[in-house]
Amino acid sequence: MAEDVKQEYTLQLSEAERMRYRMMAGLARENEADLWEDAGIRPGARVADVGCGPGAVLTEIARIVGPEGTAVGVEPGQPAREAAREELDSQGFEHVEVREGHGQATGLDPEVWDCVMMRHVLTHTGDATDRIVAHLATLLAPGGHLYLVDVDLDGFRATPRDPGIEAQFAAYADFHHSLGNDVRMGPRLGAMMRATDLEVVGHRRYFQSIPAAMVAT
Repeated sequence: MAEDVKQEYTLQLSEAERMRYRMMAGLARENEADLWEDAGIRPGARVADVGCGPGAVLTEIARIVGPEGTAVGVEPGQPAREAAREELDSQGFEHVEVREGHGQATGLDPEVWDCVMMRHVLTHTGDATDRIVAHLATLLAPGGHLYLVDVDLDGFRATPRDPGIEAQFAAYADFHHSLGNDVRMGPRLGAMMRATDLEVVGHRRYFQSIPAAMVAT
């Protein structure tokens, strides 16, 4: 998550939680395969994952870009960086860098990255969102792509209805509102990119079905 988050990394990095991240990263790669390729995530590419968390998606990126490419993760939280390092090393990606940084100051070289990805981070960054997107845009090489993914919690549904889970999500949304965060960040992403003079070449909205047992508590 970005440094602008008004709380520490909230998800416990237990083995069960790491397994959840791995499964979600695998689903992201499968469901977004065409978008990843269109965004330049290909063998030999230079790709940065900003707010990489425990490194599950970064590991998938490293698989794609291969040894001829460059994959770098940026993450402010030390526990998450350590988890990402362990994840990468366990998969044989010791050469992939995980560095300390945040959304407004990644420390990455400007104008060199084929793709800069940020997933489910902007929702947590309060009034810093526009500044973060503006910074990320400066990192792109000519023809590079900024790849943003975020949520719209107004679209949450439990099927069959589960009042307990619905109350949990409502409390989660209220908590973020109290911090000045926007739980409807997803629909804003295109406008935020256009505000940095980037052309929006793709914008996909989809519902993701998650088993109740995987809902974080």
